[in-house]
Amino acid sequence: MNDSQDLLDIKEAAQFLKVSETSLRRWTNAGRLACLRVGRRRERRFRREDLLAFMEERPASSTVGALRASPPQATYTIIGGIPVPYGSHVAGLYADNAGRARQAVAFLADGLHPGTVCYLVAAPDTRDDILTHLAYSRPSLERDIDDGRLVLSEHAGSARAQYEYFQANLTAATRAGAQSFRVVGDMWAFAEMITLPELVEFEAGFDHLIAPRFPVVSLCQYDVRRFSSLDVFNALKGHKDTFRYPVERLVS
Repeated sequence: MNDSQDLLDIKEAAQFLKVSETSLRRWTNAGRLACLRVGRRRERRFRREDLLAFMEERPASSTVGALRASPPQATYTIIGGIPVPYGSHVAGLYADNAGRARQAVAFLADGLHPGTVCYLVAAPDTRDDILTHLAYSRPSLERDIDDGRLVLSEHAGSARAQYEYFQANLTAATRAGAQSFRVVGDMWAFAEMITLPELVEFEAGFDHLIAPRFPVVSLCQYDVRRFSSLDVFNALKGHKDTFRYPVERLVS
């Protein structure tokens, strides 16, 4: 996934997008999806960056006279060059504050654009540290906050209150025109408010009450200096999506 210049044939591109080859031919013929023509038979070849852009509903190139109909509703977002399906709920493990900030910044930075609302849920000192690092890659960070593209909050006092916070805010943002969401939560502060069994139950409930209802991807960060090995094991069990992605992205 890191070499965007690799060319895929039509079968490989269809598998990448999880669509039929017929759909690819129709979209390229209409100019909605960019492709290259190679060889005497003018066979289609696709760049990964064009396929990723298409999944984000922002095609990398266009054609004069292209069909004006909207592309299919997106089911993925792109984080660090990797397609992540909406509903994904992953755990990030970190052993120092710098690792925590790297994870959060990588998750949030390319989501701060119109149509997406990002949420950073953490204790004030943790939040400020992440924002300091995020500002280096996002000079417009203050405007992002003012415009509501990045929403800052602390954890609610209970699992139920936290569910209600997400349900209310994501519903309101959807009605206001938001098309997708990203959530980063540092879980140690929440663990200090509720019991560890309640935290495990909250994480499981998130997969049923929040993730399926909204086009959202979520990163729950766990400090391995504070959580026990058993706590980390339980966290990973409650974030099965974690195992679909490169381990170096989620362990710092």
